[in-house]
Amino acid sequence: MSVLITGGTGFIGAKLARAMVEKGEDVVLFDLMPRVERVQDIKDNVSIVQGDLKVWAEVINVVKNNQVKGIFHLGGMLSVACEASPWAAFDTNVAGTMYMLEAARQFGVECFIFASTAATYNLGITNIIDEHTLQRPTSIYGIGKLYGELLGRFYRRKFGLDFRCLRYFQVMGPSALPPPATEHYYFMIRDAALGRPYVCRVSEDTSSPLTYFKDGIRAAEMLYYTPKEKIKTICYNVVGISRAITAKELALAIRKYIPKAEIVFRPDPDLMIAFKDILSVREVDDSCAKEEWGWQPLFTDLDSIVTDYIDEIKIRPHLWELN
Repeated sequence: MSVLITGGTGFIGAKLARAMVEKGEDVVLFDLMPRVERVQDIKDNVSIVQGDLKVWAEVINVVKNNQVKGIFHLGGMLSVACEASPWAAFDTNVAGTMYMLEAARQFGVECFIFASTAATYNLGITNIIDEHTLQRPTSIYGIGKLYGELLGRFYRRKFGLDFRCLRYFQVMGPSALPPPATEHYYFMIRDAALGRPYVCRVSEDTSSPLTYFKDGIRAAEMLYYTPKEKIKTICYNVVGISRAITAKELALAIRKYIPKAEIVFRPDPDLMIAFKDILSVREVDDSCAKEEWGWQPLFTDLDSIVTDYIDEIKIRPHLWELN
């Protein structure tokens, strides 16, 4: 029996694959354009299947042919690409999730983990987000993810599929393709560590709650291995630093360790307007995950994230050129 990771050579997928191999799982990676270099160190311990979430037969076959017991559904189009082609976004993120859920139902998959996003909120959000905050997304990316959450809940009720969902908030780490308004949480540290100047396109007070990628992976693992009877909320907020961190705070933290880091702020007015709802969140409540399955992040302050981030660049510099 195997564990299937869609988007398996992507930002989170490749690192989750490594973690699951270390746990002794047989891992299958399903990806539209596999980046084998991201899993080079474990390529002999995983199966890589090139496939498209939009193609029903390919989704069915990867589940059927690999005796899949668990699915981490991380695959899909990211926010920038979704805005550029909402029609392709629907086919991949909405229909593709439906295909994956149906394949899980038909072939008796035991557990289905869905990666959702803070973008399912947006319109009219309050300063503090919790599990009861009304979800009214304004982007096609957020709309698709919310549809996936609701469809998963339906499959859980109607067919008994053990569907579980992580709602991530601003995951930071290597090889990511973030939205323009939050790219500084990825590239400011990277460019400073590599000795490059960085021009930040948002204002100093632009802020967001943060989750370091290692905690994002831990959360997925923890949720997957949690006994079924403990799952009550089903779709969980997970965050590392629950209060919003400003771009200025990040720059100051970086300069503690790289005093000569060249960071300048040149806000793009159009960018600030386009992402004003996302950037208004001040705090995230993830108490349901903590209470029901023991979620506790390891990286809960900016200094620990920055230092580990810099170390990651030094250890695996090649990964930072894959953006």
